[in-house]
Amino acid sequence: MSVHRRRSGHRAVRDDWSASPACAAPGGGAGRGIRVLLCCEGSIVAAGMRALLDQQPDIVVIGYASGTDSEAAAADSTPDVTVVVAPALTMENERELAALAALTKVIHITRAESVSRSIEVLRLGVRAVLAPDTSADELIHVLRTVSVGSTMVIPEAARRSLDHLPRRQASALAASVVPSLTPRETEVIVLLTQGKSNAEIAEKLSISTATVRSHVHHLLRKLGVGSRAQAVAVAYETGLMAAIERNSKDSGRS
Repeated sequence: MSVHRRRSGHRAVRDDWSASPACAAPGGGAGRGIRVLLCCEGSIVAAGMRALLDQQPDIVVIGYASGTDSEAAAADSTPDVTVVVAPALTMENERELAALAALTKVIHITRAESVSRSIEVLRLGVRAVLAPDTSADELIHVLRTVSVGSTMVIPEAARRSLDHLPRRQASALAASVVPSLTPRETEVIVLLTQGKSNAEIAEKLSISTATVRSHVHHLLRKLGVGSRAQAVAVAYETGLMAAIERNSKDSGRS
């Protein structure tokens, strides 16, 4: 492994991106906080991301990996969260993303014009999709939320690009699901697509987190999926969200 270590105390910066899977950061490890692996092409991007995250007292960057090395790096270093910055891995790398998502919680940062395809990444197990213009505060918030188990899916900063996508016609699944949703379940699925955690949904709707979990469970069953991320992917891919929006407008006119 080619590593340059500075005597000033700065963490190691990987210079050779063709080297072994990850460049571990000295001092990183269990007990320090949220352990993050960076997957990106180019040492400048990695160094900039590390500089941002290292300012947080509860986050430690444990290493860097290129897209081709990411699976081996995650298996070797067992990070809590892996931040993948396109084009290190894109939707074209389905096998790699699925394998990485099986080993660690993945946040995928991709170009705005690719967000529509990145919805499909949620089906592979990716926990959150962010646009490159997402603020530093939002990235850190998502990272912390994902690390404790909640799924942050397409937060507001990334949803801007979704607002400009062509509206899809409701599929047979969407047409059958919409009538079966209770008013509260409809509210919950809309908030899920906004990247809200259970606690945030509970506060927004003035209900308990246990009740939110119950609504989410029912939504997953009705959509035939196993995770919140997959539920959001199905909601967009099948035109369910468009159908809900149309129903809401129709109800408002009646």
